[in-house]
Amino acid sequence: MNKGIILITMLTLYGLSACRSKTGKQQNPSKPIPASENRVDDQKKTEQHKHVEKMTFIKYNDDGDYFQFLARKGDSTLSFINETDTNRNLNRGDQIQITWRDGTATIPGDKDAKMPAQLLVSVEKISDGPVSAFRIKYGRKLKYTWSTDENYLSSYLDKIYLLIEYYLSRTKNPLLQAAIKHREELTYSIESTERHSRNYNVIGIAPVGSNGSQIVQWLYIAIEDNRIFEYDLPEDRLMAFY
Repeated sequence: MNKGIILITMLTLYGLSACRSKTGKQQNPSKPIPASENRVDDQKKTEQHKHVEKMTFIKYNDDGDYFQFLARKGDSTLSFINETDTNRNLNRGDQIQITWRDGTATIPGDKDAKMPAQLLVSVEKISDGPVSAFRIKYGRKLKYTWSTDENYLSSYLDKIYLLIEYYLSRTKNPLLQAAIKHREELTYSIESTERHSRNYNVIGIAPVGSNGSQIVQWLYIAIEDNRIFEYDLPEDRLMAFY
């Protein structure tokens, strides 16, 4: 047989063998796990780590790297990363049932390091707290003024407003209680001061009557932690408000 023909025949057979080998690998791929099975596994893991508790709502805190939801259980204050309660219609002191799961959150600026976090899953209001009850009972908006020397942001003024509402909802001042009962107009002033090396917002609350307004209660709100103090004028002292 002609050597050229033999050589062509051998090359042809080798090529067919190589083609069959490649085709065989394509026909037997590794079987992937269906996406639905992945979702079921993830759901089971999530369900296993869910917690449900009754708590007292404190506040929303949107000042950090994550939106936070703060609630109290007994004497403990718990913080949850909040991507669920977008309505933000809870008021301080409302009784709630909260569901969360354990997870992680990325620490910004730390090479994407992870830290343990409690992730809010859902929240249900059980009953009104004092602020919600105050809004129903009083039925009016508070008015306020501040010094033109102060450059308060609107978001900061909103925070102070919520703190004053909380105070009024639990005040024992008889003049303020009477004004709330009769739905008289209430106004307050805001100014900044320093006392014993601590910074405060000083609040003067006044009912507005036919004879004008007269401050009947002074408050000091600590800027560092938003704690409320009633000012005892005769004794020149601050008394912590619960």
